[in-house]
Amino acid sequence: MSSRIRTAIIGYGRSGQLLHAGGLRGNPESFDIKAIASRSAESRQKGEADFGCPTFADYREMLRQVELDLVVIVTRNDQHAEMACEALDAGCHVLVTKPLATNTQEVKEIYDAAQAAGKKVFPYLPARWGTDYRRLRDIVDSGEIGDVFAIHRSAFGFATRSDWQTQTEHGGGIVLNWGAHLIDPPMFLAGGAPKHVFGSCQQVLNPGDAEDVFYSILTMDNGVRVHSQWSFSPQNQPDWFVQGSGGCIIVNDDELVVYASTPEQPDDPTNFNDMKGEASQGRGEKLGEHLFGDPIEIYRDVADDLRGVRPYPVSDAESIRLIAILDGIKQSHQQQAVVPIP
Repeated sequence: MSSRIRTAIIGYGRSGQLLHAGGLRGNPESFDIKAIASRSAESRQKGEADFGCPTFADYREMLRQVELDLVVIVTRNDQHAEMACEALDAGCHVLVTKPLATNTQEVKEIYDAAQAAGKKVFPYLPARWGTDYRRLRDIVDSGEIGDVFAIHRSAFGFATRSDWQTQTEHGGGIVLNWGAHLIDPPMFLAGGAPKHVFGSCQQVLNPGDAEDVFYSILTMDNGVRVHSQWSFSPQNQPDWFVQGSGGCIIVNDDELVVYASTPEQPDDPTNFNDMKGEASQGRGEKLGEHLFGDPIEIYRDVADDLRGVRPYPVSDAESIRLIAILDGIKQSHQQQAVVPIP
C-alpha cells in the first residue's frame, strides 16, 4: 500500500478528536481522512470542520458509500466487536481503541472476521509506547537492579463519573477501561508468559453497576508477579515500583529513580540486624512526555505495517491474551479463586 491510506473514524468524541484524529493528522503523508461517523450532530460538525470530509450519523451507511482502507473505532466498549466485524466484512482493516472487546468470545469473533476478510486488526494499546515503560525496559534489560521478581503498577484518581463507563451493559467498569494500561506493559516488562491471575473488584464511589476499583496479581511462568490496581485516593502511591534482586525502580509521573543495592550477607546466621544492606541514594531522571504513548508514532507504526515496512508492535496473540487476563480478573473476583490464563 504505497498511496495514502483511506481512513474513516467511527466515534468523534474526546478520544476520537484529541488522540486518534491527532495521530492521523500527524501523519499527513500516510493517511487521508475520507469520512467520520458519529451519532452526535455537534461531533459531525466538528469532524467536517477538521477534515472537510463527509460525515454520517449511521456508520453502516458510511461503510456502504465510502471506499476505505482503514476504519478507526473509538466508541463504547460494547460496540467495538460488532463495528469491527462489519468494517472487516466491508473489506477494511480496523484499528480499535482499548479494550479491543469486552470478552474473549468477542475477540474471537473479531479475529475470525479478519481472517475471513484477509484484513488486519490493530489493537490500540498506547501504554505499550509509553516513555515510562520503554525506559524501564532498558534499565531492567541492563541488569542494573538484578533479577526482577515483582512489578507494581498503580493509578489513582479522586473524581467520579456517571457516563456509560459506569454501566456493565455498555462494557463499562475500570477493569476494561484501565486494565490494558496497568497490565499490558508490566506484563511485558516481567517477561515470560502469564500462568494465572487473582482479581478483586469493588464499586466505591461511582453510580451505575460497574466496578470502579480493581486489584490484581498476575503470576508469570518465570515466577515474576505483576501487581496492578486502580483505586480512589487524593494522594498517589508510585505509578511503578519494580523490585529486583539488586535494587528497585520507582516512577512517579515523569520522574524515575533507580536504587541499586547489594544485600549484605550476615557472617553470623543469628545476626539478623546486618541483613538489610546499604541502599544507594538513588539515580533520578526525567521521562519526558508521552507516558501513554505518542499517537503520531502509533499511527506511523500502523502505516508501516500496512505498507509492509515492519509489523505492528502488538501481535494478534498478545491482544487475545490481554483480553483473557481481563476476563480472568473478573472471573477471579466472582469465584474468589485464582484463575488460570489459557
